[in-house]
Formats: sequence, structure tokens, C-alpha cells
Amino acid sequence: MQITRDTLRAALALALPTPPPDPLVGKGTRAAAVVIPIRLGAEPAATLVLRSSALRDHPGEVGFPGGKQDPGDPDLAATALRELEEEVALRPEDVEVLGRLEAIPVITGRYLIHPFVALLREGLRPRIASPEIARLLDVPLLPWITGAAVIRGVRTEWRGGASVPHFELEGCTLYGASAFIFHEMLQRIAAALGRELPAPQLQAELPWGDRYDR
Repeated sequence: MQITRDTLRAALALALPTPPPDPLVGKGTRAAAVVIPIRLGAEPAATLVLRSSALRDHPGEVGFPGGKQDPGDPDLAATALRELEEEVALRPEDVEVLGRLEAIPVITGRYLIHPFVALLREGLRPRIASPEIARLLDVPLLPWITGAAVIRGVRTEWRGGASVPHFELEGCTLYGASAFIFHEMLQRIAAALGRELPAPQLQAELPWGDRYDR
């Protein structure tokens, strides 16, 4: 089983069920954009970032390079590519944007994230270029698709009581909107490979603890 550029293009072209409108999206919700940078080769992987614990928004959380749209950005793709360069030193010419995933709100309702999937040019590697980033995470894709790595999940009232996926990584956990984004991408790649992504194994403990208690 191999993930190629054509696999990714086919995955992004698939018609998956569109999730219902989320009640967290309101008039005060701001647009943001992120990039999922993917490196192909013997072990295809995505680059995720661990955000600095000193940040005001989502400190110490795992996500993707990106941020809110600035007035000077002509569109959300430009937002995503600008943030990619500012955070992990990948210029627009260093990547090929293959497509986009479903927009999803963060749990606070402050931002609606628009995710883009991009392929790194051969031989390139991201590096930390901003104090907002504490660590880069190189996350192989195939283990989640084959079941060698276990996708976790919890049931909450968010998004209609569905199973909310999360991913245990190296010393940290990917959860929330970024986990939904990563899960959708894996679903699409699995489908393009003629497979079904393993269902999350449910657990009782919330991966974010009491972080979002109101």
C-alpha cells in the first residue's frame, strides 16, 4: 500500500458526507486557515506543530501551521501559505497545494478553520521559524490507516454527540478541531486506497481535561 501524489489528489476529490452546520459558528466567528504539509517517500508523513504554552489562544496544543486571515490576504489559501512560511519556513514555491478539506470551527467558536493539504517539494523539510511554535511533529500516515496506530475517541455533546477523535502522538495529544481535520484527511486517503479507516476506540477520559470548562 502506497500513498502517492495521485492518491492524495483522488482523496481530496472524493465526495464525503458533509457534516451538519455547527451551532458554534456565529457572526463573531473569524476566518482562519491552516496547511497540512505532507512529505511522501518510504514513510509518508504530515507535519504538525506543538504551539507554545505562552500563547493566548490554544496554548500548548497540537495543530497545523496557520492562523487568522489578515486584511492584506487576497484569499484563505494566501493566508494559509503566509502562515506556513512564518511558522515553519516553507515558502509558497516549496509546496504544491493539492486541495482543501471541510471548514470546521474551534470549540470556543472564535474561529472557523479552513484546511488546505499541500505536498512538500522533494528533499525539503520544515523548521521552526516562529516563537509561537515549541516543537514540530513528524506524523506518519499509514499506521493510522492500517490500524497499527490506534485512533482514540470520546463521546461529547459537541457536533451532535458524535464520537470525537483524538490522536496520541509523541508526548502530546492531537484533539479538537485539528483532530477532526486530520481524521477527515485520513478518511479520504483510506477511501482512495480502497480501505475504510478504523473506527476510534472510545474511552471515558476527555483528552483536553477541564481546559474548556465554562
